[in-house]
Amino acid sequence: MSERPRVAPDGSYVVADGALPAGSTLGGDDLCVVLKGNGDVETIRSLRAGATLVSGLGVRHWDAAASIRLAPRRGEYVLGPHLHEHRYELADDVLVERRVVVHDEGEGPPACYVALRLRNRGRRHVRLATVAFASIAATPVEHDLAVRFVDELRAVVVEDRRRRGTARAFVSSAAPASWQVGCDHARAVEDRWDGPLPGTIDAGGSDPLAILHVAHELAPGEEHEHWFAVVACGEADPEDAVRALAGATAAERAARERYARALARTVVLTPSRIVERGVRWAKANMLRVMRRAPTGPGFTNDPGRSSACVGRDAAWFVHGCDYVDPAFSLGLLRGFAARQERDGKIVEWYDLRTGKTHDDGLDVNDDTPLFVLGVWHHAAVTGDRDAAAELYPAAVRAGEQLLAHRDERGLVWCKARGTGARGIAGWRNVIDGYRISGATTEVNSEAYAAFRRLAELARALGRAAEAARWDEEAGALRAAIETHLRNPDNGLYLLAIDVDGRRRTEVTADLVFPLICGVSDRDTSARIVARLRERDFWTRAGVRTIPRDAPEYDPAGASGLLGGVWVAVTFWYAFGAARFVPDVMAEALETSFAHYARDPRRTNTVPGQFSEWLHGETLANHGMMLSPWFPPRYLWAAVEGACGLVPALDTPRIAPNVPPGWSWLAVRDVPVHGAEASWFVGRFPELRVFAAGPVSSELPLERYDRDVTAGVRVDGDGVAVVALARDDEIVVFLGNRDPHTAPAAVRLDDALAGRRIQRRFDSLEGRWTDVAGGDETAIPISLARGGFALIVVS
Repeated sequence: MSERPRVAPDGSYVVADGALPAGSTLGGDDLCVVLKGNGDVETIRSLRAGATLVSGLGVRHWDAAASIRLAPRRGEYVLGPHLHEHRYELADDVLVERRVVVHDEGEGPPACYVALRLRNRGRRHVRLATVAFASIAATPVEHDLAVRFVDELRAVVVEDRRRRGTARAFVSSAAPASWQVGCDHARAVEDRWDGPLPGTIDAGGSDPLAILHVAHELAPGEEHEHWFAVVACGEADPEDAVRALAGATAAERAARERYARALARTVVLTPSRIVERGVRWAKANMLRVMRRAPTGPGFTNDPGRSSACVGRDAAWFVHGCDYVDPAFSLGLLRGFAARQERDGKIVEWYDLRTGKTHDDGLDVNDDTPLFVLGVWHHAAVTGDRDAAAELYPAAVRAGEQLLAHRDERGLVWCKARGTGARGIAGWRNVIDGYRISGATTEVNSEAYAAFRRLAELARALGRAAEAARWDEEAGALRAAIETHLRNPDNGLYLLAIDVDGRRRTEVTADLVFPLICGVSDRDTSARIVARLRERDFWTRAGVRTIPRDAPEYDPAGASGLLGGVWVAVTFWYAFGAARFVPDVMAEALETSFAHYARDPRRTNTVPGQFSEWLHGETLANHGMMLSPWFPPRYLWAAVEGACGLVPALDTPRIAPNVPPGWSWLAVRDVPVHGAEASWFVGRFPELRVFAAGPVSSELPLERYDRDVTAGVRVDGDGVAVVALARDDEIVVFLGNRDPHTAPAAVRLDDALAGRRIQRRFDSLEGRWTDVAGGDETAIPISLARGGFALIVVS
């Protein structure tokens, strides 16, 4: 039986040795670093170089006195948002902490650090030979390397004569006792240490290794730290790049601070720690794939191998990124607007390195309406009218392109007769030998939503006549969808009317599109929600792409698109289900994210990382260990589905979808319309909203001026806190996230001190009580399971 990962107080995962099938996928502005299950680095890829710089990096230890390899005893991994740490003990009572971190912003060149802390916990003096091995060929066999060792820099410098911009260096912070470049791969696994390396270079083999040997002498109780690094030199002089290295300590500090800033935005607090954790890790995973490329901000559809930025994925990325880094979202949208085709269609993808675009040859695609939805979402969340005015013309051209491809029924029509990417007008476009074209419910639903959003953008920009036209076009398209794409036999929707005029009646997860795009009426929406929750669709990890009983069901083939579980579909479903069955929404968000940490070795997942697609029966991951377009959809579903933020070009509103089993939820520091919004919702027993920031609500609303949570400290585990202030009043909200009663004490910092409790509300008692002579320094409270309390001080 495998050991289940545990969660540390800071939200990191702690995983036993041997329980990980793969390690973390880390990254920054340029680099993508993929780790193995044993803690070694599998690949380091540079987006700007367009190449893999290192295809393996590991560290081993020998007892130099006895000339024997020191076998690591079973340890544990700590998977944090910004690093991957391996803690283990060598057979000689030497404790090793190996931390992998990426430094990829600010001063210094992009670099991947493997930092080591060695501590002798034994009773005898230890002499260690610590040896790092790096496979330095970008592509095994196909390379022409110029390699040199620069003693002054303690570095092996590697340049590929065939490819400019791919120079890299393999560096040690401590002076190597010896080194070698050659093809002696056996050295990494030998039981005995043969002594110093010869200091020779032979880089002509199929897969040369650079080997750096560092000698350590540790007295009992003594501790040493040093690091190895792979530096992406790019077009810079490699030796200058090495001299500019930040060092592992500075790199780790910078990474920690970068992630802390992002994780402090849009903090979701709920009675479910799993949902909270999912939101936190969604933001961390997004940061790992967000690149600052030569062509501008972007992310790739396969960070470890590709430089392709895909239109549909970028549009959905915006829906989450607007809550983490709105400027990045705007850069993404500008990238596709600048490369829009002449007829208004949005390209399938473009290369983040070169800007070169790729088109699958479809006359209609889903990238086009999704681009419009991304433009609207960014404007509605940020309130940035300048960005809306800048991107509106591109959005209009996209809308016109869709209008130009309507058939005689008024449906948006794709005439593609190919298969796979050249015959599927939608998100499932990698099914070989398969076609979904003609009038698809997916694209028509997205086009309807795009027309509605174009009308809203036009109104906000003072273009009333254009707004009226887009409203009219949206109404006409919805009528056509309801007339021709409804399936009267089951009350749902067709998959498509294909290019041969045949009605495609397959029931698939694509039913989410009329639901989330606002096409289906309330009764039909409820029917869709219910159908996708039935046993043949539902698994403990999320929604299958097609039901288990369908004739074409294939749980492992077609990249999981004919019966596997694409977990992002579950996030679409959670958003759509939120207003009908909030408890199912909560279950969808909980189970889908929790799956990654249930049994990683069996499911081929990494705790905290949103992997790509799962086998429809075993629920094991068969795709990427980190899918770049899943995390933003999770964040979007949590913020707009559960927490109920409804973006708008005028005033966003709060319409929370609180599950029956929850008595409260809260959100802090959401970037909305140029300000930060915070709110909490509780059952009194009717739902009431307390909010600060530019938001409104149709529920009873208590409005405050600012969030002062930073000035409140809570002593007690499992208690969520939000504090809002207005005039001379502060309300402190406390929510219990533990499965038992939680005692707590609330303390105000110096800036807020000197106040007294006036009133308090306890959800267990269900009433407000006045408090006389409240303690001005510490406020004790006891929270029932799943309950909350409010304390008003002035």
